[in-house]
Order: sequence, then C-alpha cells, then structure tokens
Amino acid sequence: MQMPGRHSGRDARVKNMRTCLLLFLAVVSIGFPISSQGQGPEGTQLLRACGAAVKQQDGVNISDQEMIESLWCIGYVAGFLDSMSIAQTLGGGRQGVCLPQRGIQNEQAIRILVKYLRDNPQHLHETGRMSLYIALGKAFPCR
Repeated sequence: MQMPGRHSGRDARVKNMRTCLLLFLAVVSIGFPISSQGQGPEGTQLLRACGAAVKQQDGVNISDQEMIESLWCIGYVAGFLDSMSIAQTLGGGRQGVCLPQRGIQNEQAIRILVKYLRDNPQHLHETGRMSLYIALGKAFPCR
C-alpha cells in the first residue's frame, strides 16, 4: 500500500528538474553572436540583456525572453567579477580596476555596465568584456 502524497513530492522534484533543464537550455541557446575576434558578446547584446536585468531588479515585469537574457547577464557579470577577483589576488602588476576589498554585488556591476553603455553608445560595437572592464575601471579606478 502506497502512502498518500509519496509520489507527489517526487513528481514535483521531477517537474522542477525539467523546468531547470529547459531554462538552462534556453539560456545556452540564446545565441548571442560572438564578436569577429571571438571575444564574447558585443556591447549591444550586453546592454539588451543587462538592461533587462536592471528592469527586473527594479521590480518591472519583464517578458520570458527578457528573463532569459537577464539570467544570462547575471551569469556573465558574476563570472567576470570572479575572474577579476582572482586576477587581483594573484596579480602583482598595474591594474586598471581596483574593486573594493569586500568586492561588489553583481547587481551593482550590472548597473555600472548599463550606465556606461547608455552613456557611451559609440562603444556598443566593442567586446562585452572590454566594456565591462572599462566601466568598472571608471567606477573603481586604482589609486
């Protein structure tokens, strides 16, 4: 005899796993074009995706596509910040960005990036990582 609700927990976990898998596949297949130098997304794609992230942070309802782009932006910026943190810890040379000792939140970095790209549309064709690096350098210059 089966206990009531025994499979309902399993069914919910399976459904959640499917949802996560579909979301992952959607994010992976978002298809941001890579720049001609193979250096990641350009500023136009970052502005669109990270603009969606800012709207979401501000409590604005966003579409499913914007949600996917927002998640992609959050992951991209988080990875970039992790890389910068490692470089600051291991690097001894001159650096163009000096993040605060305690680091910064992804949300803050995204806002800095979006502001930089909106204020400097002439740089939208440049690689996303260069734009993010320059934006963070302007916000957190080394002294």
